[in-house]
Amino acid sequence: MEKENILFELIENIKESRFIKIVFSDRQNDDFNKIIIKPIILKSVKNIQIESFKDNKAYHKNIELNNLQEIENILKEYIESFKQILLQIKNLDISFIKKKENFVRKENKNNLLKNSNEHNKKKQYILNEGDKIDFLIELGLMSADRKILKSSYNKFKQINKYLEFIDDVIEDLKNKKLIDNHINVLDFGCGKSYLTFALYYYLKNYRQGLTFSIVGLDLKKDVIEFCNKLAKKLDYKNLEFLNGNIKDYDKTKEVDLVFSLHACNNATDYSLEKALSLNAKAILAVPCCHHEFFEKIQKNKNSDFYNTLKIMANNGVILDKFATLATDSFRSLTLELCGYKTKMIEFIDMEHTPKNILIKAIKSKSSDLKEKLKEYNKLKKFLGIQPLLEDLTKKYFLIDTNTEIPYN
Repeated sequence: MEKENILFELIENIKESRFIKIVFSDRQNDDFNKIIIKPIILKSVKNIQIESFKDNKAYHKNIELNNLQEIENILKEYIESFKQILLQIKNLDISFIKKKENFVRKENKNNLLKNSNEHNKKKQYILNEGDKIDFLIELGLMSADRKILKSSYNKFKQINKYLEFIDDVIEDLKNKKLIDNHINVLDFGCGKSYLTFALYYYLKNYRQGLTFSIVGLDLKKDVIEFCNKLAKKLDYKNLEFLNGNIKDYDKTKEVDLVFSLHACNNATDYSLEKALSLNAKAILAVPCCHHEFFEKIQKNKNSDFYNTLKIMANNGVILDKFATLATDSFRSLTLELCGYKTKMIEFIDMEHTPKNILIKAIKSKSSDLKEKLKEYNKLKKFLGIQPLLEDLTKKYFLIDTNTEIPYN
């Protein structure tokens, strides 16, 4: 069978979304020794995912189905390089086996049904159980036989959810032309760095063509030493961990993405201020332990909030929940006034942690700063407090808080 006919058959099955998977194996050189192509849907758009295997590592690339010329060029290369090709469609396996210069085509029945290819269905994580993921094994979340430990499954889901947000942020940054082919990332309060290592693994294996550098920062010296040793052991280049305070960090003048996950109380505010000082193009924050608003609201018994919602103000449990939501709403508004488009999203399911609001902020032009400032001031007046975050970030506001005239 001619190579052109194989290419035509593969392309037709991809275009018509009939294929379950395509497997290329028995390569004629020392490059990737196996390729698996599957259909997936990302953000309601049909894609193919190319999974390449080399030295027990898997690398992934997603291509939108409308980029048929790119897909055709890749398939041509694979047909030239591999001796065996398997095309699986519903109820049929089609094999192409190279004999001398041509291929022999064979058909065998199967009992496979085409599964849903939506990317967010169960098991359709960015990181998947069954893949050999080095950092998960080293951090004790995955066993040597590539199974996620039962006690670590919630953490595994959290990591994947986080990577979905990262994927969305990178798409936003590229679409807005805020980044090109490189991204600088800072992780404030990285801790044991499950998510920092996951970010590195994702950028290395899923964002080929995008170069990067990642810095993790934490106050605990022993944790930083552990993370640097692990990064060296895994040969994770362009990843470093530093011991120090968020407020004192001055290693770089500009950064593309800052994230701060579960920083306690005002540590989140200091991380937001630092992100603004570094002119971060995107910010991801999952705040924790919202003590400041709780204490300040409780002390001011003359506020509109206290007089209007006394039943909430006098109930510690309810006030704690309200203060959490009010704090993050205020943070979101503050970032809007500093030139960001913000969104508050549920980070992971409530069953895993009550501290699950993620604030996503992307640099964006805004034409309604006066209205946002009115909303900001109304919220402050209603609560009857002066938040620390305003003192930290007011110099970055794009509107004069006295005259309500946007700065040029």
